Amino acid sequence: MREARSAAEARARLRERFAEVPALLERALAAPPPALPFDPRAVRRVRTTGIGASESHARALAWLLAERLGIDAHYTAAGALLSGRLPGCERDALVVFSQGLSPNARFALSAPRAWKGLLLVTASTRQGAGPERAAWLDTLEVAGAGIARFEPENEYDSLVRVQGPLTGLAAAFTVARAFSRAHGRESALEWAPPAEVAARIAASEQALDAALAGVEPAALARPLVLLASGGYTPLTGNLRLKLLEGLLVPLPPAWDLLEFAHGPFQQCFEDTLCFLALTRGDAPDEALWLSRLRELLDPTRHALVTLPATLPGLYALFEHDALLDALLLRLQEARDLDPSSWPGRGRDAPLFQASPSAPFREAPELPSHPGAPDLAALAWPELARSLARGATAVVPLGATEQHGPHLPFATDTWIADALAARVCARVPGAVALPALAFGCSSEHADFPGTLSLRAGTLAELLADLVASLARHGFSRLFLFSAHGGNAGPLRAALPRLRRTAAAAAAAHGVAAPRLVAHTDLTGLTAALQRVAAEEGIAPEAAGHHAGEIEASLLLALRPGALRRDAFAAGRLDPRTETQDLFYPSLRDNAPTGTVGDPRPADAARGARYLEAWVDELVACCLRGDEP
Repeated sequence: MREARSAAEARARLRERFAEVPALLERALAAPPPALPFDPRAVRRVRTTGIGASESHARALAWLLAERLGIDAHYTAAGALLSGRLPGCERDALVVFSQGLSPNARFALSAPRAWKGLLLVTASTRQGAGPERAAWLDTLEVAGAGIARFEPENEYDSLVRVQGPLTGLAAAFTVARAFSRAHGRESALEWAPPAEVAARIAASEQALDAALAGVEPAALARPLVLLASGGYTPLTGNLRLKLLEGLLVPLPPAWDLLEFAHGPFQQCFEDTLCFLALTRGDAPDEALWLSRLRELLDPTRHALVTLPATLPGLYALFEHDALLDALLLRLQEARDLDPSSWPGRGRDAPLFQASPSAPFREAPELPSHPGAPDLAALAWPELARSLARGATAVVPLGATEQHGPHLPFATDTWIADALAARVCARVPGAVALPALAFGCSSEHADFPGTLSLRAGTLAELLADLVASLARHGFSRLFLFSAHGGNAGPLRAALPRLRRTAAAAAAAHGVAAPRLVAHTDLTGLTAALQRVAAEEGIAPEAAGHHAGEIEASLLLALRPGALRRDAFAAGRLDPRTETQDLFYPSLRDNAPTGTVGDPRPADAARGARYLEAWVDELVACCLRGDEP
């Protein structure tokens, strides 16, 4: 009696959840498109993946992107992503669906920086997830992956789910809308008002009653087969799983109406079956194909039930999912099944719990320029040969300081590294030193995490560096900074640095190097602002710190490092002289740490900024400016 009561209670819980679906779905479909952690126009291909019920969401997104938006998009089986990457993935974006961030799904998430961009679509939150899943969410965000969420988070006391499959599908639609906006093609996607979709789902019990009118109850006890048309069949994977998990029957086949006579008909003709035809109001010639199929069937052994959907395009999946849920609930009741108990429960751990052993810890990406000499990668005899031919040491200065809520502390250092590599690619005999990761950042010190040197400390450090470089016989030393706060201290230190270099060279019997530095912050700002103006970006949005310029540079160099969900306008100030804005503390004037607006950021524009900046540096280096 207790077991019977437990089964009835489990079915009642499932039915209560099904009753909540219309409201959940309306909310999900009305949600704004998520922020994508990459520029959809800058990726070669979009790959989608998911496992279990999430596979259908991944397939739906790939179909919407390819068929409606003309984007190169493909579904990729989760098993193909055990290493977290694929050949050429550095040019591709990956979208991973996993309602519960299941262990198996984490393989696809294990190398986020290998991709041009990665988006996880999940119901998991830090508050509801256990420590293990929370660690994965934290590490993904640090790696620059985007996370889009849908409801509900916990729906795992039964093998079959009735909420997540529908709200996850709604999430696929909102992600598709994000792509359509980026491509300026929002009208290419079919649209059904969320309230209308919710109403159709709420009416699924009545729709099922109409579909089953005249169907003998015994017909529904037969093995089930799904039928569909027009390329819709591959998108019905979750409907097949629903029947397998909810009724504990073998996975039902799903056959295309046109292809039915090419093998499936012969295979099943002598079997006693119930065919469920998933029809769509806007499917061309579907009624004709269905009438022809009806002629093939033997009514003594075959029952044909038509489950109609009236919503446009792929929205039909919502109706068919709900119709199958309604049918499932009735058949569970008729067969007295317990949805909270299933064969092998707890024995699936060797496969289901298989996962990368821990949240990944990838080394950060290093922006590079093919062929650019890099001191850190050379061995000493290789450098000695360069010195014999006359070499320039390029010394980039960076910083470790706040860059708003959307850019990391290493922003200036990464940009400095990238600039140095590109300068070396254009200056014969130049060798790039690793960027100095600490600078004069007192104006940012009120933001936690900023690390700042005193001007005198920076001067001492640079004096030691130029002495080392001068004694080895470099013919020219070129210093520049990617952090504006270093420009003044560097300019002030130059007379001493030149004396130090000359003394070190004389002590070791080599010619004194020519020491050149770029410290023209005003000229550089004007050059970058000119590019911004040519691209239609207002000066106040381009900004002086963590605005559109720096966000675009990071998009071009390390797109995975940006927190797009934190993009917001900061202090919008078009002035060119910013000393009183930044000093003594930027936080007093820009509480978020952002001066500008990162929201229009664009990777292609970032590449233009990079080249304009390199033009300034190369010209300075070759002219030998001595401020």
